[in-house]
Amino acid sequence: MMTTVPQLEKNPVVQALISDQAKFPQTFKSEILSDDEMFLFNLTNFEGDRDRALIEYYSLGRHVLDAVRQIVKWRFGEFEKVSSFLDFASGCGRFIRFLIEEIPPEKIWISDIQANAVKFQSEYLEVNGILSKTKPEEFSVDQKFDCILSISLFSHLPERTFSKWLENLYELLTPGGIFMFSVHDEALLPSHVKMDRKKGIFFIAESESYALDKEEYGTTYVTEEYVSKVLTKISGGKALVHRIKEGVSRFQDLYIVTNEKVKDFADLHFSHHPEGFVDSVELTPEGKFHLGGWGADFNKGGKIQEIQIIINGKIVKKTHPEHDRVDVAGYYKNEALLHSGWSCDIDLDITSLDNVVLIKVINHDNLETILKVSTVKSMLENDREAEWFLETQAKLKQLETELGSTQSELEQTQKILVMAQTQLEKNQNHLLSLQTKLEETQGELVQSRQEKKQLEKQLTATEKELDQATSKLEEIEKSKFWQMRNAWFKAKKTVGLIEEDILEKES
Repeated sequence: MMTTVPQLEKNPVVQALISDQAKFPQTFKSEILSDDEMFLFNLTNFEGDRDRALIEYYSLGRHVLDAVRQIVKWRFGEFEKVSSFLDFASGCGRFIRFLIEEIPPEKIWISDIQANAVKFQSEYLEVNGILSKTKPEEFSVDQKFDCILSISLFSHLPERTFSKWLENLYELLTPGGIFMFSVHDEALLPSHVKMDRKKGIFFIAESESYALDKEEYGTTYVTEEYVSKVLTKISGGKALVHRIKEGVSRFQDLYIVTNEKVKDFADLHFSHHPEGFVDSVELTPEGKFHLGGWGADFNKGGKIQEIQIIINGKIVKKTHPEHDRVDVAGYYKNEALLHSGWSCDIDLDITSLDNVVLIKVINHDNLETILKVSTVKSMLENDREAEWFLETQAKLKQLETELGSTQSELEQTQKILVMAQTQLEKNQNHLLSLQTKLEETQGELVQSRQEKKQLEKQLTATEKELDQATSKLEEIEKSKFWQMRNAWFKAKKTVGLIEEDILEKES
């Protein structure tokens, strides 16, 4: 398994950049091979500042896409009409990760001398991979391409392989296809070095690559005449050539080559990206976040449309150049850049130390350049007073949030208390009602008890009277009178003076 730069998905600075620059941020392929020489070069160049190295890496990949888009639009109208695209000497996919958002990966081929770079792009970016060769005569591909791109290859080749690689790639074009490649123009030569005008090419065995042989991959400078002469020779005079001065990031020249005339180069409108810098970051006495710098458009008659300040993905401020920067005009020796200074203040209540600030400059062709992406804390790392102010403000906001939460809980508790009080009153009323009924019931119970006692007394008296009557009756029945009576009745019955049933009744 290949090793990549770790935890890019957890880096808020990288995520802010991708969200702004990628066409489909949610699916953007952001992983970088750990031995990607372009990233490692940036890391060294920025003295180990990983965030700046990543910003430079992705930004240049996006800038190359913007340049290619303009040429593809001129030739084909849109990316969708390109059926096959070859990125030769592609490195580890700095540009391709942006191109696959425009062209399906199955229509894209990449080729590089480093096997791990080809493997990484084939597996991770899912494009077609071709392992290149050190010697151009050993390289062969059974495929033609509508578009061929080679950035920063011919700016490193010695004369013995320069023309041969040009020929190899030119022959891979479909009829009417376009071949784009970049070079170091002679204007970039160190001041102490002079170009041999007859040769038109100067090679130095030095480069930023640590893996490739410096004699095969150094640093090359060429004249426009040399490039045209080589292309005329390898194409038999058929090639049509157009040079865009400083077409790649306003540094390397970009050449466009076709094998037949399908479009007039005069119809190609190519715009360079704007440039700028953020050189003022401070906390004002009024407690505002002050930003300032410069922004300039180097296109002929060009103009800066706006500078955008974006915090956590939301545009919070738009400004434009509004004051003179003599230093900028003097450095570039261009009076047209004099009015390039900009500045703005942002209320600190919309920022915190962890918020990510992205600042970019946009020209009238809607090409944009990222000037800075950083957390507020990193931007103010040398201003302890500002950092303390923001930390204090963050704590106050936290307290306000907690207070708001407590207030909400208190209001909720008060509502519950009111409901409980209402229920308590209902319960108390019900209890009073029950107590009244209980008292009434208790009164009735007392009365019933009294009536019971009275009845019990009456029953006792009746039972006593009954006992007395029974005793008297028994005494009567035992008396001689009663016995004589019974004897008399029986005698009367015997002589038939009374009937038996009457006798029984009298008895």
